[in-house]
Amino acid sequence: MCKITTKLLVACTFLGMMSCSSVNKVNADFTPTDYVNPFIGASTSVGAAGVYHGLGKTFPGATTPYGMVQVSPNTITGGDNGSGYSDEHKTIEGFAFTQMSGVGWFGDLGNFLVMPTTGELHKIAGKEDNSIQGYRSAYDKATEFAKAGYYSVELTDYNIKVESSATPHCGILRFTFPSNEQSRIQVDLARRVGGTSTSQYIKVIDDYTIQGWMKCTPDGGGWGNGEGKADYTVYFYAQFNKPLNNYGFWSADIPDDWVRKRDEVVSVPYLTRVSESPVIRDKKELEGKHLGFFTEFPTKEGDDVELKVGISFVDMEGAANNFKQEIASKSFEQVRQEANALWNRELSRIRISGGTEDEKIVFYTSLYHTMIDPRIYTDVDGRYVGEIRKCMRVTVNLLSVLYLAVGMYSVVSSLYRPLSIRV
Repeated sequence: MCKITTKLLVACTFLGMMSCSSVNKVNADFTPTDYVNPFIGASTSVGAAGVYHGLGKTFPGATTPYGMVQVSPNTITGGDNGSGYSDEHKTIEGFAFTQMSGVGWFGDLGNFLVMPTTGELHKIAGKEDNSIQGYRSAYDKATEFAKAGYYSVELTDYNIKVESSATPHCGILRFTFPSNEQSRIQVDLARRVGGTSTSQYIKVIDDYTIQGWMKCTPDGGGWGNGEGKADYTVYFYAQFNKPLNNYGFWSADIPDDWVRKRDEVVSVPYLTRVSESPVIRDKKELEGKHLGFFTEFPTKEGDDVELKVGISFVDMEGAANNFKQEIASKSFEQVRQEANALWNRELSRIRISGGTEDEKIVFYTSLYHTMIDPRIYTDVDGRYVGEIRKCMRVTVNLLSVLYLAVGMYSVVSSLYRPLSIRV
């Protein structure tokens, strides 16, 4: 059994009391999300920080308070990059639906990596320096925008705008395409921060929908490069708003004796093996060691294509039910507005006055980060994996709470202008 220190329990008790307290009535014009900047802390760069420990390692993408799903850009797979994103990176390799926040030790999650592309199909992300070509794209930093529950950016290699938002158990991506005869959305089912999922399954269940799972074990690296013993399966139910008239899979045959951890899966031999994997078009379901899926379609300038995804850590039925209960009938704008409203409700539990605009941004962004972990693990019907076999799931969340709560306290206590705080 995992031992939890008294300090961690105190931190959790404090946040639990805060979340359970009644929300004070606020003025209609009070929107604390205006003071949230998700880019604060979104770096894993030792060079930029000048230190090895103490980096933010947060993500800028969309999530909801304590949400299971986080739809965020990922810029890197290997190395000590817990959130899969770092601000100084110049390319994006995709948009994943699960993220860690504020942790090191090589990180984990980063599952169900989605990328919109045009032209030639690439089955690997490739290298940022373009020494190995892939589906990753440069992006225009000036167009990158994030606030609580929403993220957007323009991918310059493809001239595609990407937007994301989320519900507690689901995520949504909206792609605005250029005119192209061969536009595409592709999903790398094997990808995982700090390694790879070791086996995957996918099935096309109708003209718009796919479902399946990705099994992540210590053999695939992840948390602590496998030393954290993270063992979980991510189930998905995904629906496109454009019919699957021209789709396919790729499946790489990975030898049983190959190591499949953080350094190995970005090595030249591994990337070469995946890039040479065959394209399969005559099947509706597939199981394998390194799978990908794509759907192709022509687009006119400004065409919007949406992808909604339900996630579960229980089973495929749970992912489908989460999808149907939370996002099936909602538009992108509705999801975005509801996510923003959820954040305003939670962040409004603490009101501050005084201080500068920058100090308010630091305060509410710190509060925002405390509400990413601990996160929902149950499905909408209340089911969850009953045996939490590895301490990582508990310890990471509680440490995140403790670190960010302490950071929030430090911010408040160090402000040179007095703030009035009301809970």
